[in-house]
Amino acid sequence: MPELIVNNCTVSYQEFGVGNPVDVVLTPGGRWGGYVQRVIATELAKDYHVITWDRRNTDARADIVIAGDQSEADYWADDLAALIRTLKLGPCYVGEYAGCRTTPLLCVKYPELVKGLLLCWCSGGDYPANRLPKNFYQAYTRAALRGGMEAVAATNHFAESIKQNPGNRDRLLAMKPTDFIRQMAYWEAFFNTSADLPITGCRLTDDEWASIKVPATVTGGVDPTHPTEAAQRLGKLLPKAEYHDPVCTEAEWYGSFGQVPYPITSDFQGGRIAPVWRDFLRRQTS
Repeated sequence: MPELIVNNCTVSYQEFGVGNPVDVVLTPGGRWGGYVQRVIATELAKDYHVITWDRRNTDARADIVIAGDQSEADYWADDLAALIRTLKLGPCYVGEYAGCRTTPLLCVKYPELVKGLLLCWCSGGDYPANRLPKNFYQAYTRAALRGGMEAVAATNHFAESIKQNPGNRDRLLAMKPTDFIRQMAYWEAFFNTSADLPITGCRLTDDEWASIKVPATVTGGVDPTHPTEAAQRLGKLLPKAEYHDPVCTEAEWYGSFGQVPYPITSDFQGGRIAPVWRDFLRRQTS
């Protein structure tokens, strides 16, 4: 996969549909690398030029950088902006599932780079505000408290990143456990204080969401982490949004999520959302 240095951090990306005239950049949710969007990228690439990418601190090849005074999603948005500029893609369409924390920040911070916004499986409310930090931060804080940075490097998430980018082990071991723990706690605060905001872990207020003027499509989820109500709220806040009902039933979701490993679950997600996003893009570009 090609790599770029953006904001002093190496990230990798993958291209699909090279030669197609309309650019679409996809950002995954959680702490997953871009590989989890392989199905939707392949489907959209039949008509569009699609980029998927690996964010810093995920389970893929990008560098681990545990530092800074912004939210982690803000750093991802800054990196995404730098990637779009470096590859000369802007303004372009940007899509994200699940969670939907990074691309909205891109729209607010760098509106000149965005032509349209595609969101699905948005996180919002008390449940994800309490649950997601346990997976995203507390597990690694616990490891650092009990076994230092060697224990952090041995967690499944960071071990996978180190496997793909051996330099990440050195980056982790160079940190003091106290510095690591403080940074994890700081980033965690953006989640456990955000239950009242439209999207969990995303600092944007209602007014800031309403400032996003590009055409948008928002599709609801069906589970407590991605409640339908969160997407419906965005559909009302975004001035040019189209709200789309969930593309699967609760039974279908629970038969996949937590029952089979990633990227199988995200393959299911991508296959269901691809027709919705393709239709939206077709109407915007025709």
